[in-house]
Amino acid sequence: MSDTLPAMRLGPVLAFASLPALVCVACAATVPRAELDRCTLGVADGNDAMTTRQGAACTMVAKRLAADEQPGAALGYARKACDLEDARGCEEYLALVRGQSVLGPGELQRARTAGEKACSGMVVAVDGATDARPMLCARTAELYQDVEPRSAEDAGRLFASACKLGDDKSCARARTLGVDPSDHVVLGPKARPNAPNVPQALPPPGPHPASTVTPAAPPACHEMRQCVSLDVQQRNMTEVVGSIANHCAGTVACTWCPAHRDQVDKSGCHSTTLAPGEARAGRDAGLWYDGFDSIAYDCTDSNDVKGCLAL
Repeated sequence: MSDTLPAMRLGPVLAFASLPALVCVACAATVPRAELDRCTLGVADGNDAMTTRQGAACTMVAKRLAADEQPGAALGYARKACDLEDARGCEEYLALVRGQSVLGPGELQRARTAGEKACSGMVVAVDGATDARPMLCARTAELYQDVEPRSAEDAGRLFASACKLGDDKSCARARTLGVDPSDHVVLGPKARPNAPNVPQALPPPGPHPASTVTPAAPPACHEMRQCVSLDVQQRNMTEVVGSIANHCAGTVACTWCPAHRDQVDKSGCHSTTLAPGEARAGRDAGLWYDGFDSIAYDCTDSNDVKGCLAL
């Protein structure tokens, strides 16, 4: 018997609560069985020769179906890829949702939520030096700008994030919607203030008149994650290993924590400083976790206060 499995023809997706349910139909495109098995089963497919991550495999299946003009079937696989935090899968998912004339109940909100999460950095990098956030922020902004119910405020906020992260085209789009990117703060996976709270001065006791106290200006925070890459690979069903590299001009302070989907486990966080060009990787650097499927991280200038870090 040949070791090569035949390609499986895919039709409309029937259910997405767990693994996609498929039926065979006569269609022009075929999906390689290896890609389909890796998407639906992950490394449990037993194909040790295939190095493609599960999320990336789902993206491949989605792109093949979309190219064969089966956007409804492609949507489910793209959604699964984005749920697995594959950057290209999230881009495909957002594009397919934006292009659909009719969406299932809750699909638009689910896509917007997934896009917000991806924009904040909860995705596996496309490669060791590429920050996918600018593109994902812009695509999510378009879901708020172009699809009913629209929200100009949210679209402007996300275009401003894309602008701050290096997408020049989004700068003008943010300003058109009334948002000045220069005043916008890019937040990490969890919303955070720009600096710790400054307590208000209380008047002195007794009959003495209250003195006027001017609070000190809060320390500035410098978001540096746009020039620090974190590449995460899934080794098997339970292990993730990462490599982090500083591409910034100055020294940065970074914190990373294990995560499952968008749930961050702060009990397993590690912190370090990285000089320009410095990189860390693997178990010895604290970039290995068992029982998780992603790693969340945030980086600031090494001179910033600790409260500037989102984690």
